[in-house]
Amino acid sequence: MSRFGGHSRQLIDSTIEQWKTRCLMGDQSLLFPHSEVRPWAPIVVEDVNNRFNGNPLEGDAGGGRFSSKWAEQMEGATQEVRLLGTEIILIHLLFASSVSERTKLAVLKRALDGSEIDLPPTGDPVRAMGQQIGHPGIGFNTRRDLQVGYLIDFVLRFKRETPERRAELLDSPWELRDFADSTDLPVREMRHILLHLLRPDEFERISSGTHKREIVTAFASLLPPDAPADIDERLLLIRNRIQGYIGTDEIDFYMGELRGVWSATAGSDSEGVGDLEALAWKKQIVLYGPPGTSKTWQAKMLAETVIRRAALEAWGPKRYFGNLAEAEKAVEENVFWLQLHPGYGYEQFIRGLRLEGDVTRYRPGFLPWLVDKLGSQDRGDDLEPLPGVLVLDEINRTNLSEMLGEAFSLLENGQRGKPRELPGFDHTQAPDVLVIPENLYVIGTMNEIDQSVETLDFALRRRFLWRECPFEADTMLEIVADRWVTEVPARFTYDGAAPQLEALADRARSLNDEIAASQELGRQFQIGHTYFADIAFFIGRWAEGRRTKPPKGTYLWTSKGKPQPPLIDLWTRSLKPLVEQYLAGSDIRDSELDRLQTVFLK
Repeated sequence: MSRFGGHSRQLIDSTIEQWKTRCLMGDQSLLFPHSEVRPWAPIVVEDVNNRFNGNPLEGDAGGGRFSSKWAEQMEGATQEVRLLGTEIILIHLLFASSVSERTKLAVLKRALDGSEIDLPPTGDPVRAMGQQIGHPGIGFNTRRDLQVGYLIDFVLRFKRETPERRAELLDSPWELRDFADSTDLPVREMRHILLHLLRPDEFERISSGTHKREIVTAFASLLPPDAPADIDERLLLIRNRIQGYIGTDEIDFYMGELRGVWSATAGSDSEGVGDLEALAWKKQIVLYGPPGTSKTWQAKMLAETVIRRAALEAWGPKRYFGNLAEAEKAVEENVFWLQLHPGYGYEQFIRGLRLEGDVTRYRPGFLPWLVDKLGSQDRGDDLEPLPGVLVLDEINRTNLSEMLGEAFSLLENGQRGKPRELPGFDHTQAPDVLVIPENLYVIGTMNEIDQSVETLDFALRRRFLWRECPFEADTMLEIVADRWVTEVPARFTYDGAAPQLEALADRARSLNDEIAASQELGRQFQIGHTYFADIAFFIGRWAEGRRTKPPKGTYLWTSKGKPQPPLIDLWTRSLKPLVEQYLAGSDIRDSELDRLQTVFLK
């Protein structure tokens, strides 16, 4: 079964069972089961749908935030409508590990504003806010309107069915899947989350359609020839086969050796093409964006996954799981890194003249050496050789077209494996030949502000696929939570600081929005999430000298909204020097810096 994920979830599962019985099959309240109020009656669901899906507020309308838009859409609603809306949001939040318990409860309390109903202090649904199942993806938070809108639409369509048909749908996972897909609304993360909540033994705890597709592609050799076409049915077959190889049903595609075979996707679109798919097709990809957006780390994960995936496909499941140590050895040996800089060029990468005694000779550079090493692999135990991955870190810090030389054209589709004689030789040497094999993949990273991206010509761009790596608030919070354990004294809990840390993520977004809109700067000067994650260090040093916790979690701002020392340190020691450098030479440097400081610290 697919319930295993390292988290306690009994209260979540109990809440869903109550939801199915009381609300989907009946009309009772989820939060107030003994009340006579019937918020899940079809007429109430129709009202909520008309207010939300029938009155979408786009962009900055309604205050721009989900909570402010929701308040406007629910204005004048009855108690039943407000209670139903709150309980729908509760179901929406159950899965998410990226939202803290305190924030979930605060969202529910805000949704009840104006209803004269208080959130009950006990009961499985409320207590379930302290549990989690998985990370719902970036799009879950950035497009919460689409997620909640899909859930409302599902409930409305479900309520229009007869009681007998509703029971049939809940009892049949594949009919339920077809029903979930029978909508005109965008199918996003909530579709996958909802199916897992309702039928966790058949549907994985995966919120991304792209992830599901990548897993099935990675483990396709486990599928029989007559396997069904549906992605979720194929996942269930793969799970059952892997359980047989590993000998336990407590497996999870996001953990351990399984994740290392398929997981290489990033970005906000959970239904689009993944990085691994793009790289497999084009063989070259560039991860680009502002500094501090984890591009190098993502390139590393992508490169390692290429090798593990190839090992699984070449060796087959039985030999792969029986030779995991050899697969990890290949990851170390077959991933090659080059940190590029202005002094690195053709002579170092392709070949250059070297003085040997009294004779000057051509000697191969890094790329021919790499190709030779790939061609001479010996994995032993009759294990097939594996591909290689070349990571070119910070590609626009050198003249890339000049550095690539003859490899420039050999990267083109249809040119892999074809020999190219290199110009220039002496009579004591045979001409050198360069070949780029089919099994060599290239990953580039690029900070847009290091050097103008206009220096990359269109012919070079055409040889790569591109994927932007923007600031990600969720990733920032994950890094802070991870660093909290080592940087902050144990008596200060992360949960206590979580509300203000989430407010910090909002301030970071606002700062980057202002930088993008600034005539002096622009989108390429936005600040990456790793810069903001330094806050864990500053909080840790400030907390060391305190005997008591800051009152009401005021780690970053006082109760009156004034910035605390850790936030000031983050600005003055990490962010301000960077922005000052960005604004060097600007006639309005000081005023622009003051404006951005106010946006961030207020």
